Amino acid sequence: LQGILGESNCKKYTDPICVRILGTITINDVDSSSKGWSSSEGLQIKGNQSPITVEGIGEDASVWGFGLMARNSQYVELKNLAVMYFMDDGISLDTDNKYTWVHNMDIFYGAPGGDADQAKGDGSLDVKGDSQYQTYSYNHFWDSGKMSLCGMKSETGENWISYHHNWFDHSDSRHPRIRTMSVH
Repeated sequence: LQGILGESNCKKYTDPICVRILGTITINDVDSSSKGWSSSEGLQIKGNQSPITVEGIGEDASVWGFGLMARNSQYVELKNLAVMYFMDDGISLDTDNKYTWVHNMDIFYGAPGGDADQAKGDGSLDVKGDSQYQTYSYNHFWDSGKMSLCGMKSETGENWISYHHNWFDHSDSRHPRIRTMSVH
């Protein structure tokens, strides 16, 4: 899976890619030595030139023990999937992503981190690095420590980020935390 979504393949494909997940994929089921795998996040979509959809099929579709990260990507859709006990972030939209839609996801707590406020992991859904045109809708953030960070320090322009009909259920903070981005 990482090989398909890796940077070298994403730059070659011009047709849309749809990955469908049935059942649960655990960290033990994936090849974490695969080129492009993020040791801090997990599955990485990087540098795609065509639309990519990662969707869960059925009520038990989930990834356990790792998260999903997009970097330097456009037209990424993540939907109908549970992300459970993730590494650093459940979903990390890091560095120059455009036109991302994350919807109908269940994002549960992450692995404990090294800081006192990371007992339930770091961010459930973090967006940073000047990512633009982001929509997060109908997601269930459950029992997480820090739900969502918007921006770090480098963002300077408009970002056009929308949160719509999300459920923050027993999450402790960052509902979302807006540092430097424009959020609605």
